[in-house]
Amino acid sequence: MLRFGNDRPGGHVDDRPGRRYARNRFRSMEEAARRPARGGAMPRLDDVARAAGVSKATASRALSGADGVSPTTREKVQRTAADLGFRASGAARRLATGVTRTIGVLTPSVDRWYFGSVLHGIAHAADRHEHDVLLYDLGAFGRGGHEKFERFMLRGEVDGLVTITWSLVGGDLTRLAELGVPVATVGEPTPHSRSFSLDDDAAGEQAAEHLVRLGHTDLLHLASETEVQPFDASSSDRRKRAFELVSARHGLRMRPVQTVPTTLEAAHAAARGILARADRPTGIVAGTDEVALGVLLAAHQLGVRVPEELSVIGVDDVPAATAFGLTTIRQDPAQHGEDVVAWIISALGEPESEPDRSHTNYAPVLVVRGSTAPPP
Repeated sequence: MLRFGNDRPGGHVDDRPGRRYARNRFRSMEEAARRPARGGAMPRLDDVARAAGVSKATASRALSGADGVSPTTREKVQRTAADLGFRASGAARRLATGVTRTIGVLTPSVDRWYFGSVLHGIAHAADRHEHDVLLYDLGAFGRGGHEKFERFMLRGEVDGLVTITWSLVGGDLTRLAELGVPVATVGEPTPHSRSFSLDDDAAGEQAAEHLVRLGHTDLLHLASETEVQPFDASSSDRRKRAFELVSARHGLRMRPVQTVPTTLEAAHAAARGILARADRPTGIVAGTDEVALGVLLAAHQLGVRVPEELSVIGVDDVPAATAFGLTTIRQDPAQHGEDVVAWIISALGEPESEPDRSHTNYAPVLVVRGSTAPPP
């Protein structure tokens, strides 16, 4: 189950077109969890205890999994709670047992391919381990992240925490360590916690080297804008750095790197300006597939033939890349999400005296399709 942690009445999710899927997909589970008791009132622990014929303390122990309750009584209380539609809060469960069977996730977006894929992997793996996922959408650039972090710290609703391309530092991590809450970051390497991400240096290098091997000497890197809380270097920075190293290694013409917002619309607008010039490059290394698809669209509209006159390569291998014949560097963020949950479950089962700050680098895979060829 995936729950949204936000301030909107009824857990309402942003109704922009790209976000409706999140609301529709999880609304039924939210409603089921909040099903009212008979008579329309939300059931309380007192109601369960009274209906089951036990004390409130016994009902609490039975529902939280604590010791001191016979199997028969536990089954009776659980069946009564189910009939009434009662659900124990995560905070109450933690007080009784020390666990909530809930993993918290902080993400700056839910409607972009990368973030959605990581969330899919997290939700799938959490379900396999019989855990819920409590999702906090931080919005653009992760603004308000620390405030939302404070909120669920006060509520005590999670056993583990995942941040997607957003870093907790300093006092936040110290408090989590004191509570024994394992924390990990997906999408960016960070020295502050366990982390999982694509090897962006290798991805940028593979993309540029592919075009060099085809014979290109005049390349442009169209970088994607960093959209999250700054790290020492973002994935975009690392891919840009790798492109520049490859260019220097082969003595290529050094065109200034251009950075665009990571949207199809922004990339398309920038690419139209670049490709309309007579002095255009023969190859473009895009920071993401979304940027690369914007370039392909602009080339089509301007009559620039791909790959005969222009080669384009991206990074990610989004679903649309196949349909557009885009050569790209593949990563699997859903797998990253599954792996981070596996680590959290393991960390909960075998707590360590020192925080694990190791990093898992995923090797990129070059996928050659029809958007790259030797230069004209």
